[in-house]
Amino acid sequence: MTLVVACKNSGEQGSAGSDEISDNETSNTNDWSNEDEDEDFENEFDENQFMQNFYSEEAIEMMLASGQISEEEAKQIREGLKNMAEGGNFSDFDPEKYGDSISNVLGDLEASLNDPETGTGTTTGNNYKPKQNKTEKERAVENLRKAMNLDRPFFIEEYLKGWYGYSREKRKMAFRGLASESTSAEEVNAVLFEFFEIDQSELDFLKQLPAAEKIVSESEARNLRDMKYSKELTAYLKSGKASEKFKALIDRFELLRKRTHRNFLQKSKKAREEFYKVNPGWYANTDESGDTYIDSHRNYIHLPLGKLSFADRLISHEMDIKNGNYPEGAVGVPDMAVEDLRIAHPKVCNLGTRGVLVLEFTDNAIVDVNGPDLYVFEMGAIEPTNLEISKDGENWIEVGRIDGGTAAVDIAEFVNPKETYNYIRLTDLVTSSTLPGADVDAVAAIGGALRLNLDSSVLFDTGKHELKSSASSSLQQLVASILEMPKGTIIIEGHTDNVGNPASNKTLSENRAKTVRDYLKTKLKGAYKFQIKGFGESQPVAPNDTDENKQKNRRVEILVIPS
Repeated sequence: MTLVVACKNSGEQGSAGSDEISDNETSNTNDWSNEDEDEDFENEFDENQFMQNFYSEEAIEMMLASGQISEEEAKQIREGLKNMAEGGNFSDFDPEKYGDSISNVLGDLEASLNDPETGTGTTTGNNYKPKQNKTEKERAVENLRKAMNLDRPFFIEEYLKGWYGYSREKRKMAFRGLASESTSAEEVNAVLFEFFEIDQSELDFLKQLPAAEKIVSESEARNLRDMKYSKELTAYLKSGKASEKFKALIDRFELLRKRTHRNFLQKSKKAREEFYKVNPGWYANTDESGDTYIDSHRNYIHLPLGKLSFADRLISHEMDIKNGNYPEGAVGVPDMAVEDLRIAHPKVCNLGTRGVLVLEFTDNAIVDVNGPDLYVFEMGAIEPTNLEISKDGENWIEVGRIDGGTAAVDIAEFVNPKETYNYIRLTDLVTSSTLPGADVDAVAAIGGALRLNLDSSVLFDTGKHELKSSASSSLQQLVASILEMPKGTIIIEGHTDNVGNPASNKTLSENRAKTVRDYLKTKLKGAYKFQIKGFGESQPVAPNDTDENKQKNRRVEILVIPS
């Protein structure tokens, strides 16, 4: 649970109920209606009273002990409660002091207070518990995204769920209007039109705005920093025709956009510096290299390989009890850390009781670096899970247990330096918890090695190790990929099918690896070391029972391990 707030309440009004904009970051903040102002004021006591009841000192200590909140978040909660005891509001925090941490709690508490389908005490973030019934707000968001043809948060959604100048009752009415299973795109538009009280052209402009707060990576923060309005919107804002409410909405977007990208990039820089502090000289140490991702616990994880760092192929998902689901949700980048999840979702794998999940890294590999080597992006509490790694998906090395509030794993004591691993196996450990296993959004190799695969038939004639003239295009692409890492160790592995003599196949595979090495040496001018390995037919990736599978096994694999 992210126990922080992004905006000021009714007790902090700038212009008649809208949020006060600080630091001269935006201008033209305009008045909302007095009715909204009064209604927000009337609801202020309910919000503060709920905070006081929900976050007792005992509850704070329990959440700290279980890893649901950090010491910094506990400090923020205590400070907020102190503010209330002195007659202020829980939200009376300095936004510059806490930055992007202060973002979601009031929206979460509103769901607890107002949604009859969840009841009090059911919040998002670290208390995520998959269930089958969608709340009114979840149905509304689903219909809203469907109408917008989007699958992730955007500004209108953020605004509807936020605490920005409109009364709670007005927002509840909007969600109720959006929540029907039969709600059409036209009905969604009508609800938004009534809620924002702007004309259709302004609503169309508003629909163009991306999420101003809910971003998951440093690259998204850069995009938010560098974004430009469309020519049409820019011209409209300069025309003098924009309504006061529309200008205030743009002001709000600008404030949130600037605050979000500034704080995310600041935290990303810190995460990058922490990685390179323990891995000095590792490749790509620049502000624009790699990427940093956030998890559901508001941890920032820097990955030098960026989006290539993640397990990207599902091998298997087995369960003793069929209560897990969506194994494909663990593949690829972590895209759900900022979502308000209370139900099972296709983008999150629920491991299930005693569930076993096997994933493969196809375009990268796990390698030991200084500090953590793997990171499991979990939704909610870190459930006890056993972790193993493998080179081939058959022979496994047990790394140990993930729990205790951390999802970072160091493999150093279990492996030899510079060895690479392509598979990970996660197994749910039976505990007294009633939750059916971990909820995995993604798994990343923190340092990682670049993994490239070439079809031997593209490079060589049958039984030969001399390069074909037609191989140049594939080899040029290979060189371009390797140059992403200006230094490192390049391991070239040759493989064959099982046709012919095993000893001859091993020699052929080694000679092909040497040929590729010799070519790369003429094209790569960086500080590279080379290793060659010939495996012959001993490491097939598919049974040698069809021509198609035999072709898969005739390959040259290349690993580039940064240094």
